[in-house]
Amino acid sequence: MRAIERTTLETPVDGSRSPRAVSSSAMATATVAIPLDGLTITAPQPEMLSQKNVESVTGIPARVFLDTIRAPGFPLPVAKLGKLRLVRREAFVAYLQALASDRGPRRAPAEDERTGVAAVLAAAGLEPVRQPRAGRASASSEGARRGRLPPR
Repeated sequence: MRAIERTTLETPVDGSRSPRAVSSSAMATATVAIPLDGLTITAPQPEMLSQKNVESVTGIPARVFLDTIRAPGFPLPVAKLGKLRLVRREAFVAYLQALASDRGPRRAPAEDERTGVAAVLAAAGLEPVRQPRAGRASASSEGARRGRLPPR
């Protein structure tokens, strides 16, 4: 809204010689349409993370968050309110960044599984038998690996 005030000098109609000031004011209004996709509303980040808001803040699913904070050796304090678990957002993000930077070379999960299976079989006095891969995506239960006793 914009108000305009204008003062003009007019000569009186009665014929006197002294002009007088006449004030007139006008008001103009305008409506501006702003599309919704043109607006950006940013709310402040929550101070505490819980399983209810962790995915919207960090992108981590609630189940992964709960498993992480329940893991043995989790270094941050966890506040418990009923079933809700709360952790300070800044400390949790710093913890995740420290985890990402501390990652050393790791073996592939399939390699870990093979090593673990071989260890169990070795403890039982068995050794793994290599089977040729089937051409299909899923193999039957008969094609599963089996252990056998080593030759004497």
